[in-house]
Amino acid sequence: MKISVSLSYSLFEPLTYRAPDESGLLPGARVLVPLGRRLALGWVVGTDSPYGGRLKSIIGIVDDPYCPGPELLEFARQAAIAYFTSAGGILDLSLPPSQKSRKGLFLAGDAGDLRLDDLALPELERLAAAGPLRLFFKAPTPAAAATPATTGNAAGNAQPARLLLGSGREREYREACEQALASGGSVILVTPDIATARYWGAVLPGVDPYHSGVTPAAREKTWRQYRLGRRGIVCGGQSALALPLDRPGLLIIDRASSPLYRRSIGSPLHADHLAEIRAATASIPLLRGADAHTCATYAGREDLVVADRRQERQNSPRIHMLKGRERGIPEEIVNLVREHFLAENKTLVLVNRIQPALHLFCPACGRSAACPRCGGILRTAGEGSASCQRCAFARTALRDCLRCGKPLETLHDISIDSLAQALGRVCGEDAVLALTASELKDPVAAIAAAAGHAVIIATRAALSPHFAGLFAAAVWVKPESFFSMEEHDAGEMIHACGAEIAATLRDGGELHVFSVFHFHYALQLLGAEEPFFARELKYRQWFALPPYADVFELELRASGLRALAAAMRELFIRHRRQLQVQRAYLLSRRPERGAYRGVLELHATAERIAAAGLPRIRRSSLRRRAG
Repeated sequence: MKISVSLSYSLFEPLTYRAPDESGLLPGARVLVPLGRRLALGWVVGTDSPYGGRLKSIIGIVDDPYCPGPELLEFARQAAIAYFTSAGGILDLSLPPSQKSRKGLFLAGDAGDLRLDDLALPELERLAAAGPLRLFFKAPTPAAAATPATTGNAAGNAQPARLLLGSGREREYREACEQALASGGSVILVTPDIATARYWGAVLPGVDPYHSGVTPAAREKTWRQYRLGRRGIVCGGQSALALPLDRPGLLIIDRASSPLYRRSIGSPLHADHLAEIRAATASIPLLRGADAHTCATYAGREDLVVADRRQERQNSPRIHMLKGRERGIPEEIVNLVREHFLAENKTLVLVNRIQPALHLFCPACGRSAACPRCGGILRTAGEGSASCQRCAFARTALRDCLRCGKPLETLHDISIDSLAQALGRVCGEDAVLALTASELKDPVAAIAAAAGHAVIIATRAALSPHFAGLFAAAVWVKPESFFSMEEHDAGEMIHACGAEIAATLRDGGELHVFSVFHFHYALQLLGAEEPFFARELKYRQWFALPPYADVFELELRASGLRALAAAMRELFIRHRRQLQVQRAYLLSRRPERGAYRGVLELHATAERIAAAGLPRIRRSSLRRRAG
């Protein structure tokens, strides 16, 4: 029999292998297959492959009771299409920690159990010549719960998606979870970071944490309990989403508009988007909680049940101008924080940089030293060395100004450390507390430490439910350093982050923004939701951007620049209209790892891109940018 196998590698197309008819393999089974001169684990996703070429035989079958059901297989298939990755990689998220690596696989032998990694590929192929090997884990998963697994809403009827706007969502979450649990279903609560997961673990009764902040042994225990039929609330990210629940009944996306969902470190997947796919494939209700609308929810708000819990702000955000070529800490920021300190207003200062960047400053000119080649700002590592971040200019000893010849001074740029020193001089060192991401990993301890200080300087990690309503004033320094202003969704990210900062303020609290991009419409309309989205959605409709189209990047690689240009030109002409090719450009005019790289930006759905055959182009890769 021919089987389609989706590998754990990031290969979009499943590969076809030969398996004995009597093996009885079904979709969801795990197999060990050869991939070139390597071994790879994969998942059977089909038993009717139309491939007619030469086939390799599978090497082994993993003997384990766990097999994902149709709902999880469909979730993996749709997620793989959305991100042009392998369905096997998505299904790997559903495994318990003890089985996420093949290092735990063993093969029964005459002399005792053999570890799979101790055997070379030729030896395994020789052993598998008589038939697929039977592989096993030392600690197999338990058999599925005796109750039949069902798909769909535990309440038995479809419900429209709901959106809760504003802080203080505890009561609504608790009621929704109690209703789902009473109907016999489990709840998946998705959060953008571990701090938020810990908050809901302390607020909601009976929450089972399932994220990287929990030990593998604890996650293993949780996985096995739900495999045996436990009903409860699972809180986490991607792994929690793929947990093989016996009967999912509700899915909650908390802080649904948070920019943290767009910045999955080391992974192209976005947990909030995966949650929407999981809710759709499982036919379960979807509840979002957020401090502000996104472009997608605002454009489709007529199809949502929206409960707006936000209170009208008494004061609009105040935008202050920073000059781009000025370096150092502006006196306006120091004086503003000092005024709030004297008025006994607890103040939050948000900065994106922990350590300061050092610049060379000329007191005679009143300006920072500029690069003589390109005019960029020069940075120094001390002892008079200078380098330009824009071009390759460098000078080992630059002590005098290139304009007037007068001596240069070292100037500290805005950072947590430099602001803490400057504000400590005017407010007192005991009044200022600096919190970085490492301290904010334990939000309870950070809140306790913040109680005794009037000024808190922190990174964006402080924007969690733990700090809701704690401050009388907030100062946001350089929003443009938190997000790339060249990205199409920079305005939406600034708007969402501003709403999360406002959630940390008490009623009537003040939000001050200091920005080089003070003229940007996202900042000018920070407190005006309706005009902001009217402008943002019009801009996105013009350029076929989300929520009106998805954005993908097709990266092509070639050994020669002419061959790369010809391939890009051919694809541009063929798919310009059908796939809305908006841009075509080179990543670099120099080869990287022996290949030139070019990118085509496609504004189309994943299904249309797959139908056009682009995932099958050799020496190419597709990645989702937005949508």
